[in-house]
Amino acid sequence: MFRIIRAFINIVVGIIELLLSIRLIFKFLVVNTGTPFVAWLFGVTARLVAPFAKILPDWKFSGFVVDFATLAALIVYAIAGYLILMIVPYSGKGTDI
Repeated sequence: MFRIIRAFINIVVGIIELLLSIRLIFKFLVVNTGTPFVAWLFGVTARLVAPFAKILPDWKFSGFVVDFATLAALIVYAIAGYLILMIVPYSGKGTDI
């Protein structure tokens, strides 16, 4: 049972990290936000990045942008996922088959 819970946590955190990583790359490259996939991605990840929105301003140089809110979200969600996995035990002491 605990293996299933741990796998579920890993999958959810992995999907969040993947979406945020793509968002970070797209923001860095300043892609066209009018395209459907980019608009969808930014819409989905907006709620994940919102708590970190105004911690540091975006860093702009030579036409590229470093989005520190997304970078902070990546770090915090990775640490949160790790801490949640530390709480859930590896096995149920013989109850898993």
